Amino acid sequence: MSRKMTGIVKSFDTISGKGFITPSDGRKDVLLHISSVSPNDPEFLIPGVRVEFCRINGLTGPTAANIYLS
Repeated sequence: MSRKMTGIVKSFDTISGKGFITPSDGRKDVLLHISSVSPNDPEFLIPGVRVEFCRINGLTGPTAANIYLS
């Protein structure tokens, strides 16, 4: 099950392609991976940028899918 939400990019490592988003609703940080970004462009994944995403239950916990600039 996914839930559409907004949040702020907390961190992003261009080498590993991974980072975290802090959801606007105060929930636990959500893992992000470059493969979930549309368009697949890490240029906008800088700390402080607001994004829209779907929160899904990944293998290691909450994960972001379908990430867009908000």
